[in-house]
Amino acid sequence: MLRRCLSLLLLAVLSLAAACSSASSAPEMPSASPAEAGSISLSGDSFPLTVTDTAKRSVKLEKRPERVVFLSGTPLNIWYDAGGTAVGRPELTGNLRLASEHAEKIMALPSVGLPYATDTEAVAALNPDLVVGIEGVHDSAAAAYQNLGIATVLLRVRSHRDLQQVYRAFGVLGGNPELAGQRLAAIDARYSEILAKAPKKPLSVAILFVTADTISVKLDNSIAGQMANDLGLTNIASGATPDNPGSETTPLDIEFIVARQPDHVLVTSMVGNNDLARQTLQTQLDQNPAWKAIDAIREGRISYLPQQYFLFNAGPYYDDALAYLAATVHPEVFGAPVEP
Repeated sequence: MLRRCLSLLLLAVLSLAAACSSASSAPEMPSASPAEAGSISLSGDSFPLTVTDTAKRSVKLEKRPERVVFLSGTPLNIWYDAGGTAVGRPELTGNLRLASEHAEKIMALPSVGLPYATDTEAVAALNPDLVVGIEGVHDSAAAAYQNLGIATVLLRVRSHRDLQQVYRAFGVLGGNPELAGQRLAAIDARYSEILAKAPKKPLSVAILFVTADTISVKLDNSIAGQMANDLGLTNIASGATPDNPGSETTPLDIEFIVARQPDHVLVTSMVGNNDLARQTLQTQLDQNPAWKAIDAIREGRISYLPQQYFLFNAGPYYDDALAYLAATVHPEVFGAPVEP
């Protein structure tokens, strides 16, 4: 009965949070310099400690959390790779490559619903002492859980820097800082090795983003865009106006791509699977002859990047994602890309 009441209260609070973006007073936030913007930090490496999350919310934890619920698969994947355990997970699909040694344990966890439509009753029933979500996606849910006394942390895990910060924080929060450090060091070492091996020759790319309904172009703040920059590639959409403030896409303009004539066209996607992404874009290419004016497409210099590496941050396989992109653009150096 108590759980049922808590769930009903949680639903009511979530509805209120969605309707009123900031009607209730939020915890006092520390000021952050521009260099710190978007980072996650801990006040120390022992409990009690304060977590300052990506959204600059301060959350105090008196002890190490033992019942952690994740609302998104990417941080869950990193959490287990860093030595943590959880009591709840979101629905997971084939577009997330789970750490192989933990996949069975992760899939055995109770589901709390889709990442974009969390089952609040399922979350409450697990009696979490920490809920971890994604900034922007779970803002309203986080406010509601916090108001009910459930510690909630919001993350952004997009760039290499984001990944480093999350591994370090999760090492402490999950109780295995040494293991987390080792895993991160291995990722960083291979990442640096790939960058050092990449040819230093100017190449440009256009990074398309295919969904069931639209095609847009990825900016530098996307996963593929940031990796392309790290490899010394020029994203022809760099500096373009995003769809919305903070967005990682800009509207498709075929004439703009034709004018820039990128050396390679890279395709990222958010559809049912990688094969469907190919079919969806191919239909557009066949129906619109304007695409043929892009030399890279006409000459076959178009590559499809797997969702397991480029839809969300690949977490434990972040270095594999960079290796895939490097091999796609420089097969003469790295060989053929290795599928996830």
